[in-house]
Amino acid sequence: MSVEKNRIEGNEIEEDGVEEEELYPETCEREMTGPFNPKDVDIISQMMVVSNIVDQLKCGYIILNPDFQRHLGLWNDVQQSRLIESLMIRIPLPTFYFDSTDDDKLIVVDGLQRLYAIRRFMVLEEGDQDRLRLTGLEYLKEYEGKKFEELPPNIQRRIKTQMLIAYIIRPGTPDKVRISVFTRINTGGLTLTPAEIKNSVYRGQAADLLRELAHSEEFTEATRGKVDSRRMLDCEFVNRFLAFYLLGTEQYPGNLEEYLNDVMIRLQKESKAVIEKCRADFLKAMRYAAGIWQDKAFRKINKNGKYGRINKPLYDAVSVNLAKLSIRECERLLKKKDKLLKNYTELLDDGTFVDIITNGTAAIDNVRERHERIYKLFQEVLAHD
Repeated sequence: MSVEKNRIEGNEIEEDGVEEEELYPETCEREMTGPFNPKDVDIISQMMVVSNIVDQLKCGYIILNPDFQRHLGLWNDVQQSRLIESLMIRIPLPTFYFDSTDDDKLIVVDGLQRLYAIRRFMVLEEGDQDRLRLTGLEYLKEYEGKKFEELPPNIQRRIKTQMLIAYIIRPGTPDKVRISVFTRINTGGLTLTPAEIKNSVYRGQAADLLRELAHSEEFTEATRGKVDSRRMLDCEFVNRFLAFYLLGTEQYPGNLEEYLNDVMIRLQKESKAVIEKCRADFLKAMRYAAGIWQDKAFRKINKNGKYGRINKPLYDAVSVNLAKLSIRECERLLKKKDKLLKNYTELLDDGTFVDIITNGTAAIDNVRERHERIYKLFQEVLAHD
C-alpha cells in the first residue's frame, strides 16, 4: 500500500472544524464593481412610543427572532433591568433600526437585546416563568424584585410614554443596499455574520433552499457534522456551492461577498425546475464526496501528513465539479477511487495548489485555477482505463 493511499485511508485527522480563510491578501484589496446609487437608500426616521412598541411585540409585528438571530437574550437579568431603569428615569435609549417588510412587519436590525428586555418585562404573560423581575438596579433600588404590574401607576405610565427614535428601511430598497445597511449599522452584542444577514434580506425560496440543503443528511455526512450551524456557517457553505454552480467562475467578479449576494438574487427569481436541479446536484455531490473521501472530504493535508480542518475553497471546487458530473461519471470515480485518491493526494502535495486554496482565496485567478485543477483531476481519472 502506497504512502499516498495510507494518508487518505488512515484515520489521521489532526484538527477538526473549519479552517480560517484568508480571502484577500493584505497587499490586495477585494475587487469593487462600483457602489450602489445613493438614491436607492430609502430609510426614514420615526418617533415611537414604548407603549406602541409593546403593542407591536404582542401582535407579532416586530420580529425579534428571525432565523438570522440565534442568540436572543445575550443580556443577563441585571443588564435588562438597567435598561428598564433607564426608561424609568427617562434616559434616552440608543437609536433602533428596523427593516420594513412588504407585509408591514418590522425585522430588528439593531436593538435586539433592548427590545428583548422590554418584551420580557412588559409583553410576556404575568405568570410566565421567563418574565423579568427587576434586579441589580443602580438608582431605584426600592423597585428591586418588582414586575411591571407591581410598579406604581405613575412609573408604569412613565415607561409607557418614553419616546424612542427608530430608523426604518422601507420596502423596495434594493437587496444589495439592505445588505450594506445591515452590515454597517449592526452594532449589537452579537454582530451578525454575512450568512445571517442574507437569511434575513433574501427571505423566500433562496433562503429556504440554503437552510434545507445545509440541514440535509447528505451535507452533514459529507462534512461529518463539523460545520457549525449556530451562526449559519453551514448556510454559507451552501451559498458558496450555489454561486459557483449557477454563476460559474467566468462570471466571478473578484468580490466573493458580492458574488454570493448575486446568486441569492438570482435564486429568488429562478423557476422551480432550476431550484430542483440545484437541490439534486448538491445532494449528489455531497453523497459522492462522502463515498469517496469519507471523513477526509474537503480537508487539506498538513505538513506532518495529517489532515487538518475543512477548507472552504477546496470544498467549493470539489463539490461544484462533482455536481456537474453525471451519475454515471460519479459512479466511475467511485469505482476508480484508489486512482482518484492517489492523484488527489499528489495535488494536495503541490505547493502551488496549496497556496491558492490558502492565501488570497477570493482572488479571481486563484478561484478559477482551483476549480480548473479539480476539473482536470476528475477528467484524468475518468479517462484512465
